[in-house]
Formats: sequence, structure tokens, C-alpha cells
Amino acid sequence: MKLIINSELKNKCGLGASEYWFSFKTYTVESISDINADVDDENIKKEYYESLGYIPFLSISNEEIMRSFVNAKCSAKLSNELHPLKGEEFIEAFWKYYNAYPEFKEGFEQFQNEYATVRIARWCNDNDIDYYFE
Repeated sequence: MKLIINSELKNKCGLGASEYWFSFKTYTVESISDINADVDDENIKKEYYESLGYIPFLSISNEEIMRSFVNAKCSAKLSNELHPLKGEEFIEAFWKYYNAYPEFKEGFEQFQNEYATVRIARWCNDNDIDYYFE
């Protein structure tokens, strides 16, 4: 079996590590709400899922992608201006520049897609999960 890396899977990695889990039994990524667990304690719940053959799926934050885009595509001046900002402050500043300068947004969607693809492939390699691209 192999995990299929496609647009649906890429969307799942942006929704939080606690939301989606990978199953070694089915080679799919499933929502935690679809996995029955009658356990309230989060630590016990994690152990329970792992005993069923699940591991937490990769989570990529918006800030991570935005920072990578700035580092890869933006001028040193803009990169230096955004670098010290953290969290929401960084995200707000990113969108300000994104909306103000058309050249800033050029290629961002493609960059997001490629970034997620590379990160998922690396996550698969780190966890000994066979995969292919759709």
C-alpha cells in the first residue's frame, strides 16, 4: 500500500496535527472524529490511537508557509522587516504586503502547493511510509 499525495491530502495537513491521523492499516489520513475513542484524557487518547496503528498526521501552519515564501521569494529588505514579527503580527503584516504589492503575491499559490508536497513527502520518509503523487 502507498499513501496518495494529492490536493485533498495537502488540505488536511493545514488543519492541525490533532485533527488528522495516519493509519498504517489503511494507508489513509482520517479525521479524529471518525475514529472511535471513549477516552477523555488526551495522553491516554494518543496512546490508544497509536495502539490502533495511527500516528498524528503532519501539520503545516500558515505562518510556516508564509515565512518560507518570504525567505525564498522576497527581497532582503522585506525579509528583514518581517523576520522579527511573530504569530498574528507576522501574518497580518504578510497579508498587508500581499494585498498592497502584486509582485509580492506572484507565485504564492504555487509555492504553497509545492511546499506542502515536499513537506508531506519528507514526513512520509521520516515515518517509513510509502507514497506516490497523484
